[in-house]
Amino acid sequence: MKLFRLLGILSTSVIVFPHAASAEYSAQTHNYEIEYLKSNATAGGVSILNITINGKIAPIEAERQLREEIQRAISLFPPAGELLAYVWTETSVTPGSEERVLLPDGSSFLIYSPATQKVQTEKQYDLSKQKPPQAGKSITVAVSLNIERGADGRVRIVGSTNLPDGMSLLISIRNFEARYGVQDSIKLMNGKLVTTWFSDHGMPPPSGTYEINISSPLPSLQSAPVRAVIGEQGENLLGAIRTSMGSKMIDLTVQKIIP
Repeated sequence: MKLFRLLGILSTSVIVFPHAASAEYSAQTHNYEIEYLKSNATAGGVSILNITINGKIAPIEAERQLREEIQRAISLFPPAGELLAYVWTETSVTPGSEERVLLPDGSSFLIYSPATQKVQTEKQYDLSKQKPPQAGKSITVAVSLNIERGADGRVRIVGSTNLPDGMSLLISIRNFEARYGVQDSIKLMNGKLVTTWFSDHGMPPPSGTYEINISSPLPSLQSAPVRAVIGEQGENLLGAIRTSMGSKMIDLTVQKIIP
């Protein structure tokens, strides 16, 4: 549910609409829109602040305006949990044409934490929440991959890894030239990863160069035995990883040729 929405009209006046609907904003009629969304159970107690601007804006100016609106929002309606704030540009009236504005340090958003009363960029917050590897438990991610083509022409990905058994992974393969892409969710067993057999609408996938990406969900979504190895925030993982909000996850991309 929205707490408030401010719409900047072309006459330069500002009108307050307590419960305006998304369809009321248009790049044809407004200069900007400010939307403050209440937290809910689905969002994990996080509130969202969106600024949508009808036009281009420099990253440094986007961050300045975002910080101003965060202070205004928390003074009017102090959030119980963390507040994520984004800037978007919309120069077309086409629905879904919004583009996120990256901040000067490359972050996608600012985050306000009531516990610290600090506003940080996504990258600053991520770094502040990261934990060092547990003593003697660090794992430098190692994965060896191969592609098998069956007698019927279908293909699958097989490989070995030093990651713990039972760990959930998402395997994606793409052939950009052929506009072909598929993925499979798996769990490691005996240090091995094996995907399902892939086809192209029942036909053999085309030959060519494929990009294979291996990723993992948030550590909190892994089983307790897996977290005991990788760490509650994935802090024991090193190497081919990405970080988000202090958690580490697998992110490995390789290229393979399917004959």
